[in-house]
Amino acid sequence: MSQLLHYPSDWWIEEETREAIKQSSPSLKQFIADEAMNDPELNALNALIKEPAKEVFTIPLFTEPFCKLLLEKMQGMRFKPNDDEDAARQIPEVVFSEECPALHDSMMYVAKAVLNPIFMSLWGRTCHSGNVQVANYNPRKKAKGAWHHDASSDITVVIPLNTGYYTGGGTEFSGRGEIAPLPNGTALIFPSFTHMHRGLPVAEGDRYLLVFWLKGDHLG
Repeated sequence: MSQLLHYPSDWWIEEETREAIKQSSPSLKQFIADEAMNDPELNALNALIKEPAKEVFTIPLFTEPFCKLLLEKMQGMRFKPNDDEDAARQIPEVVFSEECPALHDSMMYVAKAVLNPIFMSLWGRTCHSGNVQVANYNPRKKAKGAWHHDASSDITVVIPLNTGYYTGGGTEFSGRGEIAPLPNGTALIFPSFTHMHRGLPVAEGDRYLLVFWLKGDHLG
């Protein structure tokens, strides 16, 4: 079953988001074709994207079956901290490019085919590369995160995989407020360097998050 994660398919992505991308693509392509000389048009993606905190955005992204299948695959992986980070900011994680390259390639396809239209609708920019991992907060090894910026990326996307199976959690943004755990598959999107943030404490259970750290291109 885990081989299904190596071949991106429509069932991965929430139908309303797929349809919004389809409807928005002509105006986004025209904006680029016009060399951004005209004002960008509001589109179906703009209507679907929510802003629960200043310049912090959410949109339904992955389906529940996808989240469940990915989480099942992660149970066979070894979560370990990134030794390049300081101890306060190390979170047990599985880095796809190191542990499962085929899955990394699949996720980067999603970043370019699905996330890029969202980024273009928000900021007039796209991503071209990045890292993808699953992070695990739990009271045994790492219940919460320290304040930090995702300095190695331009855009961060965080997707919960098992909301409802732990207590606590959520994300706090400095000066912008707290975001409670989102429904499974819902993407939390923000600019990485400008938004200092931290994971809020998990009191019980394991909180699993799919995280994209993406490098971007901008217009001009």
